[in-house]
Amino acid sequence: MAGPERNDLSERIAKAQADNNAREARKRKREADQENVNSGAGMALRYGAEMAGCIVIGLLIGYWFDKVFETEPWGLLVWLGFGLAAGILSVIRAYRQLTAYAELQGTDQTKGPENGKQG
Repeated sequence: MAGPERNDLSERIAKAQADNNAREARKRKREADQENVNSGAGMALRYGAEMAGCIVIGLLIGYWFDKVFETEPWGLLVWLGFGLAAGILSVIRAYRQLTAYAELQGTDQTKGPENGKQG
């Protein structure tokens, strides 16, 4: 009986190793996909959408404010300023999130040809 038990154990070990390798492959694929999300075009799209959204909301609130309180054009101008400020803060927050994620992944954002450094 020692022979079949040994064979069964070998099969179970081989199956566990195969499962572990498959799990590691899925993990590497997920990490590679996440790196693609943080590409330059993706960041530019995110920054632009957040800035534009804040400005449009500021303009809409300003337009509504002018119509309700008959303060044309001051409500629109003031709320446009609020929208611009909110957009700038939103872009700063998004930038900090992306750089914090890059630091967690261990990538150094200060190196590269765009900063005059190689490696």
